[in-house]
Amino acid sequence: MNDILQSFLAVMSNYEPMLVEYGLVVILAAIAIEGFGIPAPGQSLLIAGALLSTRGEFDISLLLASAWIATIVGSAIGYVIGRVGGRKLLLHLPLRPSRLERMETFCQRYGTLLVIVSRFIDGPRQLTGIIVGSLKMPAIPFLVATSAGALLWVGFWGVGSYYVGQHMHIINQALGSIAPYTWVATGLLVLVIGAYLLRKHNHRKSTDGRH
Repeated sequence: MNDILQSFLAVMSNYEPMLVEYGLVVILAAIAIEGFGIPAPGQSLLIAGALLSTRGEFDISLLLASAWIATIVGSAIGYVIGRVGGRKLLLHLPLRPSRLERMETFCQRYGTLLVIVSRFIDGPRQLTGIIVGSLKMPAIPFLVATSAGALLWVGFWGVGSYYVGQHMHIINQALGSIAPYTWVATGLLVLVIGAYLLRKHNHRKSTDGRH
């Protein structure tokens, strides 16, 4: 079976006993805890829960809606933590006032995009709420951005994993049928890059020879 599908199945098998025993509570708690800076396997549990939904363990609509709410709640708690105590921490760091002002300006200008994009990056996903709260990002834009980011994130991993689970055999057959062509494409790409580098090297030699 393709490596991608194997990784999905590995995630499901790792967390299946815990999810079957404790249900949605574990998924939602992990997702919420992630939102205020504590490492937790929220994304992995969401994937596992969506895959198990294809077998009837969970209602997929309830899972997605609950995960979306848990994501927003966790991020909002992180934002409040940053707003209340994060500023004091920033002031104790070796940052010049001008540097701190630039960080605040950047947050004011690009904070919405930062909150949305960071949702898909491990590390920033857990810390962005605290960071933008510390930099005084306005509450309403933050809530709009984190709601949009949560919707995209839950949709990508939740709906995507559910779709993979429902169409596992079809996807596996499709990936298996195109596998030989990926090797051909890789070989052609290597040849093209090699030809380009060789041509560039010869051009440089001829240019140096003129001088």
